[in-house]
Amino acid sequence: MIKVEEFILRRSRLIESLEDNSILLVFAGNPKISSADEYYEFITNRNFLYLTNIYQENSVLMIKKNEGYVSESLFIHEKDERIEKWIGKRLTIEEAKNLSGIENVYLLNQFEPELYSSLDSKAYKIVYLDLSEELKIKNEVSTRKFKEYLVSKYKKIDVIDVFNKIIPLRMVKSEGEIEEFKEAIKKTDIGLKAVMKVLKPGLYEYQLQALFEYTLRDIDNSHVSFPTITSSGVNATCLHYVEAKDKVGENDLVLFDLGSQHNSYCADISRTYPANGKFNDLQKTIYEIVLGCNKMIEANAKSGVTINELNNMTIEYLADGCLKAGLIKDKEEIKKYYFHGISHHIGLDTHDPAYKEGVQAYRDIPLVKGNVISNEPGLYFEELKIGVRIEDDLLIQDDGCINLSKDIIKEVKDIEEALKRR
Repeated sequence: MIKVEEFILRRSRLIESLEDNSILLVFAGNPKISSADEYYEFITNRNFLYLTNIYQENSVLMIKKNEGYVSESLFIHEKDERIEKWIGKRLTIEEAKNLSGIENVYLLNQFEPELYSSLDSKAYKIVYLDLSEELKIKNEVSTRKFKEYLVSKYKKIDVIDVFNKIIPLRMVKSEGEIEEFKEAIKKTDIGLKAVMKVLKPGLYEYQLQALFEYTLRDIDNSHVSFPTITSSGVNATCLHYVEAKDKVGENDLVLFDLGSQHNSYCADISRTYPANGKFNDLQKTIYEIVLGCNKMIEANAKSGVTINELNNMTIEYLADGCLKAGLIKDKEEIKKYYFHGISHHIGLDTHDPAYKEGVQAYRDIPLVKGNVISNEPGLYFEELKIGVRIEDDLLIQDDGCINLSKDIIKEVKDIEEALKRR
C-alpha cells in the first residue's frame, strides 16, 4: 500500500507546475447508467485517484494557488443512512483526511459555493480542469461541458486542460508503485499456473478464462486489469479477441493476454501455450522467433530510447526471423503478420494514457528511469491458425531495464515441462 506521504508529494509536484492565481479542479467522476436503473461498475478517474487516494464517486479535489499561497480542499458526499442501506458505507470526513493527507475535507454541497465565491472574487485568472473524455460531474454534465459553462459565465478566466501536467508525473513510477506492480504480477503468475494445471484440448476458452479470474478473486478478491483475452487456434490471430467461446483443439496454441490489479496498479502479461503440452515444429519455430524478439527488446530498452525506436527494432527482428524460416518471401510482408506496437506505458491504467497530442507523440518521447512499459512482440498467421504473443512488463533504468515479470516462465522447455506435470 502506497503511503499517504506519497500522495502529498504528488500534489506538491503538480502544484509547482501550476500558474499563480489559479484554481485546479479534478473530479472523481460519477457512475454511468448501463440500462434503466442499472449502473456500470464505477471506476474512479485515475488522475483523481493518483492525487488523492480516494476511490469514492462524486468527489472533487480543489487546489487554489493565489499570490504564492496554496490551499488544498477535498469535497465528498455527505453520509446518508438511507442510501448506505442500499449501496454501502461512505467515507467519513476523518477517513478521507487520513487517506488523502488533505486537512480541509468538506461535504459536496459546499463545493459550488466555495468555487463560485472564489471566482467571483476576481482573484483567480485560470481554472485547470481534467478534460478527460467522458469524465462526468453529473449524469448529464461532463468536465468539457463544465468548461463551456465556466467560459460563458467568467469571460476573463482561462480554462486550461491539466491532463498533460498530470500524465508526466504518472509516467515515472516511485518505489512504492513498483512494489504494487510486483504484487500484481505475482498474482498474475499464480493465475497462469492454475490455468496451466488444467489446460488441455476439449476445454472451452471461457473455462480457462473463468479459472484465471476465479483464482485472482480467491487470492484476495483481486480484479483483472482488463477483459481477459483467452484465444485458441485461429482466434489467437485476432489481437483483442474477447469472446472466449470456442473449444480448444488438439493442435491449438492458446494465447493468454491478461493481468491482475493490485491496489489499482495493473499487470499486463501475455503467454502462449500448446494445448496438448508440446509445440509442434512449426509452432516452435514461430514461438522462438517471437521469444527471441522479446529478449532483444529487453536487452535494448533503457532511458533515452523511444518506443518507436523499439518498434522499428521489432519489425526488423521479426522480418529477419520470418524470412530465414521461410514464413515470408520479403521483409515488407511482415506487416501482414505483425500489426501492432511493441510497447505502451503501464500504470493505474493498463494502457497508461498518452499526451493529448496523441499516441504518436507519446511513442516519440524518450523513455526515462522509472517508466514501466510493456514488451509484447507477436506474430499472427491466420492461414496457419497460429497466433503467438509474449509480453513482459519492464521497468526502465538509465543503463537498461528490469523485467518485472521475469519469473513467469516463457522458455519452450519450461512450458512443456510444466504442462507435462498436469
